[in-house]
Amino acid sequence: MLVRNLDFLSIPKEFAKVEVEIYDNKSIALVYIEQKGYSLVLKTDEKIDSVFLLKTDILPNNVNDHSDREDFINVLKMLLDKIYSVADIKEYEKQHQEHVFLRLMDMLNDGNGIEMINEDNSQTYKDIEKGFMKLELDIMDNKINALNSSISDVSSNLDSTVKDMEEKSWGNKLKKTLEDNNWG
Repeated sequence: MLVRNLDFLSIPKEFAKVEVEIYDNKSIALVYIEQKGYSLVLKTDEKIDSVFLLKTDILPNNVNDHSDREDFINVLKMLLDKIYSVADIKEYEKQHQEHVFLRLMDMLNDGNGIEMINEDNSQTYKDIEKGFMKLELDIMDNKINALNSSISDVSSNLDSTVKDMEEKSWGNKLKKTLEDNNWG
């Protein structure tokens, strides 16, 4: 029997998007995909530079004590570093990744500046939808590869154990034969 879980195809028909201007026409948009995670989008003059998918169950109203919080902030830091790598500004003028994270989450939570995007009005929606499907497929592939590796390890260990038992058994028979015939 072949079984497939197609939960990854049930992506909401609309995503909530908020955006903050960072520096020199560069902005970071945060797209919330309910029950799936988020997408961070780095944009320059409305042109998308990078899109990252974050599969997590962090909710905009509960970000403080979540295990994925630091990883999320690290992705934001990477985007901010990319923006500031070509900027000649003082360190204290740069926005801190944790503050950007909290501001984006507060915007989602408070409903400030939210734009609802869907496949009819946004190419970003289509990119994210395809990306999440690919991400789910990659996760399944990784699980299958890990399972196959575990099966291979168990099989290899079993073969080795059987071989050791056979050698031990053969050695015991040889030893007994030698002792029985007083050859040893």
